[in-house]
Amino acid sequence: MDEGKICNKCGRLLPIENFRLCKGQFGNPYYRGYCKSCEVEYGREYKEKKREKEFTFLDDFEIIAKRKFKDIHKERILDISKTDLDITLLGTDEIFVKLMDYKDTWLSNYGRMIRYTYGKYALLRGSFCNNELRYSAPKNVFSDGKWIYKSTYLYAPKAVMETFIVNEDKANNIYIWHRGYDKRDCYYKNLYPLNQEQFRIVKSHFVNTGDDSEAFILKVMNDIRYKPNSWSKKVMEPVMYGVGYHGLLYKNSYCESYQRWHYMMNRCYSKAIHELQPEYEGCTVCEEWKNYSNFKLWYDEHVQVWKALDENFEIDKDILIKGNKIYSPETVCLVPKLINSLFTNGKKSRGDYPLGVYFDKDKNKYRACMSFMGDRIKLGTFDTVEEAFARYKVYKEDFIKDIAEQYKGKIPDKVYRAMMNWVVEITD
Repeated sequence: MDEGKICNKCGRLLPIENFRLCKGQFGNPYYRGYCKSCEVEYGREYKEKKREKEFTFLDDFEIIAKRKFKDIHKERILDISKTDLDITLLGTDEIFVKLMDYKDTWLSNYGRMIRYTYGKYALLRGSFCNNELRYSAPKNVFSDGKWIYKSTYLYAPKAVMETFIVNEDKANNIYIWHRGYDKRDCYYKNLYPLNQEQFRIVKSHFVNTGDDSEAFILKVMNDIRYKPNSWSKKVMEPVMYGVGYHGLLYKNSYCESYQRWHYMMNRCYSKAIHELQPEYEGCTVCEEWKNYSNFKLWYDEHVQVWKALDENFEIDKDILIKGNKIYSPETVCLVPKLINSLFTNGKKSRGDYPLGVYFDKDKNKYRACMSFMGDRIKLGTFDTVEEAFARYKVYKEDFIKDIAEQYKGKIPDKVYRAMMNWVVEITD
């Protein structure tokens, strides 16, 4: 053995120096069974077979994951014509959408950013880090028991993906593929949320062939070999009203996040609930939150604030954007039960009169009245509906502002601002 060794691959008797010396599990030295030249050849064959396997897709997979983009509420879109900006849009489809957790900041679907500061709108230049565009932006965060603004770096590709692209599996799809592997390209239609293995496959294929077509990427996204180990068709089955599915993080139906998700789905898709509470007819859950696992990630992150404050809270979809009908990360918020009660309209019980008005038969007049946490606050009687509503409107708007001031710093700034700017209308 000191003079030579037979290679298990080619069968030749070769000098011992033609074999690689390795260390075993317990540090014991030994020589590999293949000679060095056979090792090189074997490595080349292994890589070729692996590459062939990677780029030969299974025949029986379905296109379950599809390319989807988020529906943007019109209230979040900045009207450039009403600003002092003189800019040329990068495309006819370029829009600037308000980032709800950042102060007076709008992001374009091309990755550009606008901020309103010192009474002016400004198109930010940004900077590049590792060839990725980023901006410095003030984000509203919960720190040391209160909400504050903290300067943070916001990376354009990630922000564009979060704002414009539906990510079916946010727990695993944390990598972003740029078409053409151009990291400076932040156009939303050229970005794809992928998991680590999918990203590796797409990158390897692109490097070898120059192909990263959407057809190829969709095949990678749907081939079960490149899904997380726990993935199965079962977790994608729409078991909740034919639209909601559990996803990969589901464990049981008893946890708090699942109960909240279930309640939200009931409000939107249960006919029985709509008969009892018709105000929820027409409400929907966004594409991402139809996957319970995506909702769980959002809920578990945001609920920590209210547990720290030790206060009862509810999910609200109406405060941030008045008249909103969609439950989504961008349009809902967690707020104290007291605040949520301010925005119920009681349409079912109030009859044909406007919000805050009812007819007092004893006095033959119209009474303005506000309900709050089970109590009725009488605001006076009036000869006309319009006069009664005008009194209610002034009182209710002031009341909302007073509550907002009491909770300032305890609620996100986006909620505080929405309350301070709330307008009660006779059509509510």
